[in-house]
Amino acid sequence: MVVDRKVFRDPIHNYIEVSGCALEVIEDPLFQRLRSIRQLSFTQCVYHGAEHSRFGHSLGVYHLANRITDLLIPDEDREIREEFCLAALLHDVGHHPFSHSFEAVLNNVYGDLGIDFDHEQFTMKIINETSIADCISRNGLSKDHVIQLIQGSYTEKAELQFLNQLISSELDLDRLDYLLRDSYYCGVPYGKIDLERLIMSLEPDGDLLTISQKGINSIEMYVLSRFYMYTQVYTHHTARAFDLLLQKIFNREIIESTGYHKIKEDINTLLKFDDHWLNMLIKDLASDKEFEYHELAERILYRNPIKCVIEKTALMDRLDRKVDPEYTTISDLRYELGTISERTGINNNFIFFDEPWANLPYGFQPYVPTEVSPEKPLEVEEKKPIIIRTGRGLIDIAQEPNSIAHHISRVSAQVIRIYTLDNYRELLGNTLGEMRPIIDHLVWKDKF
Repeated sequence: MVVDRKVFRDPIHNYIEVSGCALEVIEDPLFQRLRSIRQLSFTQCVYHGAEHSRFGHSLGVYHLANRITDLLIPDEDREIREEFCLAALLHDVGHHPFSHSFEAVLNNVYGDLGIDFDHEQFTMKIINETSIADCISRNGLSKDHVIQLIQGSYTEKAELQFLNQLISSELDLDRLDYLLRDSYYCGVPYGKIDLERLIMSLEPDGDLLTISQKGINSIEMYVLSRFYMYTQVYTHHTARAFDLLLQKIFNREIIESTGYHKIKEDINTLLKFDDHWLNMLIKDLASDKEFEYHELAERILYRNPIKCVIEKTALMDRLDRKVDPEYTTISDLRYELGTISERTGINNNFIFFDEPWANLPYGFQPYVPTEVSPEKPLEVEEKKPIIIRTGRGLIDIAQEPNSIAHHISRVSAQVIRIYTLDNYRELLGNTLGEMRPIIDHLVWKDKF
């Protein structure tokens, strides 16, 4: 018997019903692979419940897309309804093992060659060149439309171009699901949002997606949740410590010995690479006593992170661009790494600088205000803003002085840390404090 409908029980959205082409896609091995890709990589080393996968997140985004299509797309537009839901379902299908953490490794290793390993390009290849591509075509749907919707560049029907904002914008379904999902699995309250009110407040206006006046508070809650999840979860000092270790132990020779780089030539080979594969590779490196960084690989295996020696969080006003002197002092120390190594006797390979806002895999950027006017169409903007409906007309919420989002949009959060091995922590901290007395009070003293 052919099953044409399936219901998944989900802790965030309760029941998720899937049918048609989407169900065929979910059963495909390339999509099933997402069960073995953790959503938050090393965050489970901090919040032990964060074991959830890209599979569950993708289902959640699909579910939200289905709800939106029921509200905003006429029944007669069946094809675009299905294509939009497929775009939501498939937006993460090209992810690397350990999600963004290993993607950062690949881009570090191959960046000087100009080779990009951004997961979105592999998502497009899967939709274009694999059995998933065959499934989409077999069901009379357009692979091109699915790709355009993921990229936020769908233009075929002017009255439905607002769908681009739901897949790729400052307020999209991807963020709505992962804020709720990550918050739930981490056991923290920061990502909770008023999802029902927010969905009820969505109002298309031509090619724009707007938020009704009654929904402004739900958007402010969303903006705050996004800010706190990044500061409290996504840039947690321990999770970042493991990211830095992962980047240190991998080089081009190791990656190419596994054949991973060949996924650019044959995307179907991605099927054999998942978190289990990468964990086994790290285990092999840890057991290879000839490998220079085998002890660092062991630290990843047995949850023994490098230790934070100094940390500074600074909130910079984007408009006046005032520089925090302590932050700048710590950042400039990277140019004296040789001197620090000489004074402490610590190999500079074991002194780690980290500025997560600069290279965070999630690509967090402060919310940037955008002017909304007939003379400046939104489609020319790189980032699609959150447009609210007020008594004065349509306006970017960050331009509304009575909204809390206006004040958050002015702030750029900056975090910088220096790490080292456990036994060097006190020595390095004391040396940094002596070299730069202005930051001595920030040095670790049993506080992390």
